Amino acid sequence: MRPKAIFAVLALLLVSALAGCGGSDEDSSSEAKTNAPNSAEVKKLLRETFGPNDKATSGKISGTVDVVVKGVPRYREPIQVTVSGPFEQSGNQATEANLTVALSLRGGSIGGELVLIDNEVVIGLGSTGYRVPDDIAATIRKPLAKRENGLASLLAVFGITPERWAKDPRVVGNEDVNGEDTIHGTAQINTNRFFLDVARLTKVLTKLRITEVTGLPREIDRQARQALSRSVTKARGDVWTGAEDKVLRKAAFDMALKPSARDRRILGFTSITLKGELVVTDVGTPQKIERPPSTGSYDALQITLDALAESVR
Repeated sequence: MRPKAIFAVLALLLVSALAGCGGSDEDSSSEAKTNAPNSAEVKKLLRETFGPNDKATSGKISGTVDVVVKGVPRYREPIQVTVSGPFEQSGNQATEANLTVALSLRGGSIGGELVLIDNEVVIGLGSTGYRVPDDIAATIRKPLAKRENGLASLLAVFGITPERWAKDPRVVGNEDVNGEDTIHGTAQINTNRFFLDVARLTKVLTKLRITEVTGLPREIDRQARQALSRSVTKARGDVWTGAEDKVLRKAAFDMALKPSARDRRILGFTSITLKGELVVTDVGTPQKIERPPSTGSYDALQITLDALAESVR
């Protein structure tokens, strides 16, 4: 397998670990309400959604991402990433979360838990939790130090920063999401910033051996980032924010890549589409974050990861 052949799959896996992806259709009545790009209203909406917000302290997230790769036999079957679980941020404490993450790949599935609790990072496999060493955990938990918005700080752990990616954002209008009145904002995605954030996150996941276990490349260099950005034919993102509390209720993006003959030699695929969705529920409802019932050593985890890495070779 050529590592560079699956850079865009890496982009999917990393970025979708928390924020779902996917597009949305707008009816004519919604389109009629569309405001001008980069208006003061939409800039305020992004600030309130991803900036300081004492209403975004707890809830549950649920996301699904689907990706289709063409031109790479190893990934002829669709790939899906799912993530779900509660988060809680109270008082002066950093955000805590217990997230179940699963990757369906080549007819099989790899899954586990990522637990952020008591200033620790714990990887859960089955009923056993493995504490990540402090030097790695500190990098993962760094965004959680920003406690003004518990949900946004959790998304930032995974490099999810929609406010950085938004290009020509605009407000579509008010829409109902699971019974909640929301303001729908949409934007094109700044792919240079998007893939730069993905590259940064790749380094963290490489330290955790996630890229090795999943058979994905351990870094995205400048040449690959540039090729990825050039290959994008569609990149749209959407957010739905509570009209009253300005807490994110839904996030989506829809991306397609079709590299030129030159960039195919760098990336190795002929096309990729990524779609999915993140939904946030139970906003403001206290959540209980718990560790796995059993504790294992980090060395023991490495043995398990060795076996998983061998299985994907």
